[in-house]
Amino acid sequence: MKLSLPPFGGLILLVSACGGGNAERSAGGPSLVRELHIESDYGQIYIYDPETQMVADADWSEENNPLQRAADDAHDSRRFVGYDSGLVDVLAPSQYNWKAPMRIEVSDGPPALDADAWDHVVEVPLPVPSGRLSFEASGGGTPIETKIPVGTYRARFSGRGYVAGAGEIEGHESYRLQLWPAEESEPTLVKYWAGYDVMRPKRLARDRRQVGGR
Repeated sequence: MKLSLPPFGGLILLVSACGGGNAERSAGGPSLVRELHIESDYGQIYIYDPETQMVADADWSEENNPLQRAADDAHDSRRFVGYDSGLVDVLAPSQYNWKAPMRIEVSDGPPALDADAWDHVVEVPLPVPSGRLSFEASGGGTPIETKIPVGTYRARFSGRGYVAGAGEIEGHESYRLQLWPAEESEPTLVKYWAGYDVMRPKRLARDRRQVGGR
């Protein structure tokens, strides 16, 4: 992971309590909205605050590598969104997507759940101590960064436009990240995309054997 900090970019909309011409806020709705385009590569997207990820790749050992631990958590938990030490690793259904829409919503409390509108939904903790939030494609892509209020959040990651099958190289997924203040707690799978069973049948079969299934 490269941790150089580029200029803030991709900001389309900011909604605050002050209102304004493009105000989207409604009672119980998000107090801040940002819309970006992010990148995925090698089937992964990293989400993190640079203040929590200050160790360069060269200093990570095989035994102490947050990227590997987050990826293992994503696979082994079958959430396909992993978490380790402030780092979120999203395993995308395609190999790459150079312009994936990402909507960020910050609210005072948990937003209403609309899982029916999404293919895959996972909740994870996400500390943002610097107020800077980075989205980075695996393989050393340039981080796309935006600003949100400082805090420790519960993050509900939702994705749709998922397609399963051999040869799905370029993706057309879109994402949403809903954030609200909360103490750090265990990740939770809210809705599972069955296409992961098609994409990783050997791992699924191994997992079933481990729990005594057929």
